[in-house]
Amino acid sequence: MPRANPIVLTTPPLLAMVPQRTPEAAVHARVDAWVDAWSSDACPNDMEALRPLLGAGRLNMMSDFGSDIAASDSFDTYQSVWMPVLQDTFRSWQLAIASDVEIRTSVSLASAAYFTLFEGETHEGTTMVQRQAVSAVWEMQSGEWRLVQEHTSVDSEGRMA
Repeated sequence: MPRANPIVLTTPPLLAMVPQRTPEAAVHARVDAWVDAWSSDACPNDMEALRPLLGAGRLNMMSDFGSDIAASDSFDTYQSVWMPVLQDTFRSWQLAIASDVEIRTSVSLASAAYFTLFEGETHEGTTMVQRQAVSAVWEMQSGEWRLVQEHTSVDSEGRMA
């Protein structure tokens, strides 16, 4: 015989005991994925490993080298700026987070500020290491945090020592 007032569980009991991921943790995971994908292992010939992390529409990407600035308004432009520099200069390269990642979130936007170390082995066999200050804006799009803006200041002149 059916119950007059059936019990409806909105969350399975075991799932209710699992801590839910905070927006900050989700953004941090995306930052980690971005940094991990910025390597010669992940991007030997192009930067397509980064594309799934990027937002739809116009992007604002700026790299400040002190004496030069590279600005990109799309992934294709970003890739066309960086891949020739990386491939012409380095045999291998990688990026690593070198500080805490400061994250602020609202409902649909998040900012992440952190330092990275870029390390590359040149074609001549020397190692180049650069410290970078990164400020990134992530936007919630289709249920995922997507990178929509990034500003990187490269410490090529010792400004961040």
